[in-house]
Amino acid sequence: MRKFFSGKGSVLGVTPAIIFLLVLFVAPFLVLLYYSLLTIEQGNVIAGPSFDKYVELLSDPFIYYLFGRTIGLSFLVTILCVLFGYPVAYLHSKIRHPFLKTLLLAIVSAPLLTSSLVLSFGWIVILGKRGLANDLLIALGLIEDPIKILFTIRAVIIGLTQVMLPFMIVPLISTLQKLPEDLEDASADLGSNKWQTFWRVTMPQSIPSIAAGMSLVFVLTFTAFTVPSLTGGAAMQIVSVYIWNNVRLLAWDTAAAISSLLLLTSLIIITVFNIIVRRLTPWQHTQN
Repeated sequence: MRKFFSGKGSVLGVTPAIIFLLVLFVAPFLVLLYYSLLTIEQGNVIAGPSFDKYVELLSDPFIYYLFGRTIGLSFLVTILCVLFGYPVAYLHSKIRHPFLKTLLLAIVSAPLLTSSLVLSFGWIVILGKRGLANDLLIALGLIEDPIKILFTIRAVIIGLTQVMLPFMIVPLISTLQKLPEDLEDASADLGSNKWQTFWRVTMPQSIPSIAAGMSLVFVLTFTAFTVPSLTGGAAMQIVSVYIWNNVRLLAWDTAAAISSLLLLTSLIIITVFNIIVRRLTPWQHTQN
């Protein structure tokens, strides 16, 4: 039994995972790639494989605008998740009472237990013209008439930030709670105050978790569909909604080609981001 999971036997141990990836990821992607090479009108294939669709898309300025807008939105949501998520994770690492730590973790994890569809409908109720947000702003005297929040980019940013926040907080919690307290004590003994200790000791040690959370949030935001389509409307100009609109029009070749470009773009961005992080944190990758 041990031999099965060690040495050459370890190959057999990972075989089910390899088959799973081949069947549920590689095979569908190859089908998607094949459809992107066809010419399809109203759901009917009228021409064989060619790169004409990619040439058409890559020569269209609107596609560059669409991807640029989606990348900008994804980066903004990612930065907001870092700004809102790090203090929560840091607070969790400083809480000593077990019940309070568990309660905070449960609150953070709650959105993960709820469908993004349900969360989106909740934001529709909150951000509508007669929703809680406008009612609160009017009650505080900040505005006189309801303002339009729903079906704008602002609503999409709010909804995506709330949905993606746990994916940033959980990796940070995992790292911060494992940091030895002796590091902070040693920093204090050397004359550093709490602010200097945070920036020179705690923050550098948590950079890998920040990078992991940012990568995860960016990819999920970059490909998100439910939240942008419900809070931003069908006219929201981002890649995922544009793909769905082409699917509805039976322009499957266009939808497949843009989906392939979406995957390729996300892989390039994450790869470049990870290279930058490795360059900025050489101490995390130094081998003894």
